[in-house]
Amino acid sequence: MKTDIETLDWNVGKIYQSRDKEGRKTVDEVFDQATLKHIQQLFSRGIIATIENIIATGKEANVFRAKTFDGRNRAVKIYRLNTATFRKLERYIEGDPRFRNSGNNPRERVFTWAQKEYKNLHSMSAGGAEVPKPYHVYKNIVVMQYLGWRYKPYPTIKELPPENPGNFLNLLLDSIKAYRNMKLSHGDLSEYNILNVREKPCIIDVGQAVPKEHPMYDELHKRDMKNMYRFWNRKIEQLNEEVFI
Repeated sequence: MKTDIETLDWNVGKIYQSRDKEGRKTVDEVFDQATLKHIQQLFSRGIIATIENIIATGKEANVFRAKTFDGRNRAVKIYRLNTATFRKLERYIEGDPRFRNSGNNPRERVFTWAQKEYKNLHSMSAGGAEVPKPYHVYKNIVVMQYLGWRYKPYPTIKELPPENPGNFLNLLLDSIKAYRNMKLSHGDLSEYNILNVREKPCIIDVGQAVPKEHPMYDELHKRDMKNMYRFWNRKIEQLNEEVFI
């Protein structure tokens, strides 16, 4: 790993050169040889010009702030190719008619998952839900709208609860209704997957979202709504559980 990032003129070096132990660990886990080649393709195609700082970490993927060639921010989500956690996520792929041919090996399944997140973002956005706008998907990488101020991403509602919970919730319910109109269930909706974007909600992490044809479509939505009621019931007095349907 040490020469690929240092010698290639890609500016992922900012992450590698960090003396932070977690920064080095991130590089070792995410920027394997195959992923470096995929990033190079994005650079060659003019999708992004640089990768800047890491903005979120997860079990399956990390998210980085990137720059386009005209200086615009982008969020780049890179799914790890060597993760074993995708075995737990296969049930979200199996039964999804959009991805009948999801591959026969773990790496192809990761590529399918990236395609799945991109397609879900596109469908939700088209339906009017507030989600990051998707720009490009390639192999294990999804390029999307960056939601933040300069190098700092907007916080989740877990990190920064809204000042006016009632108004915020109404806007969130509009987004939920919008993606439900597109016949999708999010599947992992919680205070950790909703950003507080200047007192307006934005739903993120939609890779596991499934269409109506999926056998877990209703089950996942019911679970999401239970999570939402649990969270918002602490913020809003006399909240009616029936708003979460």
